[in-house]
Amino acid sequence: MHKVIKDKELKKYMTEAINLICDAVASTLGPSGNNVLINTSDAVPFITNDGVTIANAISSDDEVINTILEIIKESSFKTNERVGDGTTTTLVLLQSIYNNGVKKIETGYDPLVLKKELENSLDVIIEEIKKKKRIPSKKDFIFIASVAAEDMEVGTFIEEVFSKVGSKSAIRLEEGEELTYYEIKKGYNLEIDNISNVYFSNTNEIKLSNVYILIIKGYLNNLEKISSIINEGLNRDKNIVILADEFDDDILNNVILYNIQMNKNIYLFKLPDYGFRKEEIIKDIESLTSSKVKNLDYENISFSDLGTAKELIIKKDEIIILSDKVTSDRLAGLEKEYNDIKDDYEKEFVSSRIAKFKNGIATIYVGGKTKTEIKEKIMRYEDAICALEVSLDGILLGGGVTLLDVSNKIDNSIMQIALKAPFKKIISNSYKDVDVLEEIINSDYKKVYNFALNRFEESKDTTIIDPMNVTIESLKNAVSIASLLLTTNYLVINENIKIEKDVL
Repeated sequence: MHKVIKDKELKKYMTEAINLICDAVASTLGPSGNNVLINTSDAVPFITNDGVTIANAISSDDEVINTILEIIKESSFKTNERVGDGTTTTLVLLQSIYNNGVKKIETGYDPLVLKKELENSLDVIIEEIKKKKRIPSKKDFIFIASVAAEDMEVGTFIEEVFSKVGSKSAIRLEEGEELTYYEIKKGYNLEIDNISNVYFSNTNEIKLSNVYILIIKGYLNNLEKISSIINEGLNRDKNIVILADEFDDDILNNVILYNIQMNKNIYLFKLPDYGFRKEEIIKDIESLTSSKVKNLDYENISFSDLGTAKELIIKKDEIIILSDKVTSDRLAGLEKEYNDIKDDYEKEFVSSRIAKFKNGIATIYVGGKTKTEIKEKIMRYEDAICALEVSLDGILLGGGVTLLDVSNKIDNSIMQIALKAPFKKIISNSYKDVDVLEEIINSDYKKVYNFALNRFEESKDTTIIDPMNVTIESLKNAVSIASLLLTTNYLVINENIKIEKDVL
């Protein structure tokens, strides 16, 4: 049996749930925002001003409220997942849109018409926001990373690494020792987990020059099938690297034995990954080496099918291909594919391969005195890298000022009020007089107020900036969830769950 809650009763529950979560999170907005003390049953109580953490911790004894809270949390989590920030702004916008939307519906306005109007206004707002973006300078990037990491030294360090490789997917974070440093590996690396230790009897790294590369699809179970190819390569006194889908230990042992007895350099590795991803990696290697992939079960192979690499580095868990071949067509195809992909997981896969073709992969070894310190640092480094990534498409005047400016350029009253809400909340959290707002408007937004330093600054020189994509994503998710709630009139819940609150 289920209980149905509908219409005005449901709207009151929704309003209570929204105000419960949004008031708590919004109290942290801006440099003068408050902290929130969180006590959960599975952890020591702690204090934070992180919007996602606070939102995630909020719940109610009332299961109806909890059901609605889960829907609201989705908007903030989605913003954070996509751009790594913007949770608090999302909820401030959501609260304003919903509360004023309810007032309009109570006058008899059609919720579906209201939803459409909100979505149409969103398109206009995004276009206006894009007109106000600017490309960040080195100084901007340092500031963005420093704010995200809450440390100027870390921000400067991250900007240096990021500027050299150009994207988040080209940076890896590893636990280090006491000192923090980074290494950049040029070339296309393949993570290989079955490299024999026999290859590393006297070294940790093998460097091969002028390498022949053979790529084999399917199962390699007989070296006789490729013996003539191997012999021709060896007669030319070249190193040979064979990449195959599968092979057994006997095949590998035969290759290693041949190396030892004949003092030759033949290396056999399994191709990384599986399925669609393996196919794409093979295409990348083909492009880098001019190899022709062959299936020995039904295709003949000749020496001309082998590709070449200028240099190849073999380590215990990866090989790195350094090539001087032109890969512009493959790179252009990957970049187009990246722009068309919607799934974040697949975007990451394509983006990392683009980085390998371009500037290489950077590994930051994060150091510290204890494991706990290192883990905390890694989280701040991750935040800084994410902030830089989302800033690549442009930055805006921050602190809610851009939204305040755009609010004067649209004719939807609900969105006008909502766009002003973040800045007004920053003012109320800082206990500043509303004259700050008036002076910014009267200056035609050529001035901005730095609440952290308690002073006005020229907009063109200020460090009060936000990544454009964070602002846009916050708006999209706020409008999406608000519209969903405004057009929902029924909630079905297990009637065995006790509803304690009398909302009538």
